[in-house]
Amino acid sequence: HSRPVRRAMEHLRERFAEPVTLDELATHAGLDKFHLCRAFRAQIGLPPHTYLTHLRIQRARQLLAEGVRASDLAHHVGLYDQSQLTRHFRRIVGTTPARYGQAHRRVHVAM
Repeated sequence: HSRPVRRAMEHLRERFAEPVTLDELATHAGLDKFHLCRAFRAQIGLPPHTYLTHLRIQRARQLLAEGVRASDLAHHVGLYDQSQLTRHFRRIVGTTPARYGQAHRRVHVAM
């Protein structure tokens, strides 16, 4: 990945739970918004906002595996509310956060 895209990815990973604007991300990466979005999509395969959403859902999965209740997740991963979390989680993972957490707890109990 190019240096600006790497810098943008690092910034998103460090601040995934905070609101990150495209202007802020572009400034951090050292490119204008248009060029950053084009380079990011070309090199990562996703636009920056979608990449950020995937990071947030990945962290939600980790927290569910650690036993955090699904109803407490949205705030921890930088999403507005439970419905936004559920919508993105279902689209990316294929199930709801609550069902994912229940299935994961059953696996741990069975072990």
